[in-house]
Amino acid sequence: MDIHPDRLGKIAILAAISSREEEDIFKEHIAKNTKIKLGFTMVSGSRSDVTRTFVKSIVGCALQTNLIHHHHNEIHAVIHAGLECLKGLSSDVAAESSLKVKVAIATDGRWLVVAAYGESAFHPETNHERVGFGVMHI
Repeated sequence: MDIHPDRLGKIAILAAISSREEEDIFKEHIAKNTKIKLGFTMVSGSRSDVTRTFVKSIVGCALQTNLIHHHHNEIHAVIHAGLECLKGLSSDVAAESSLKVKVAIATDGRWLVVAAYGESAFHPETNHERVGFGVMHI
């Protein structure tokens, strides 16, 4: 089965769920075949830690990987997409739970998407996957 990364959100989701080995191949494919730019970061800790640091981490990633410039409208887009993503990722998670997520940020220069994929755990028997997704225009 082939999955065609033909939409910005789809690209961000595929990037977030990719393994480290797949990530390099995927980044190369996207760079070669589109004008979309990608950035990646990892965020982990207790739910309260992740809630406190998530937006800072993704804004830093977006700036360091040149996905955005240090302009208020571009930072604003990252913050809003990030908060939307975080809401989906962390809803119904106990405060003491641990989260470990890979975050992908994708932009075409007009829109920006933040997608996150990983695991939450309150107890070893309760580990399960989580996903978050947010979109905002620049």
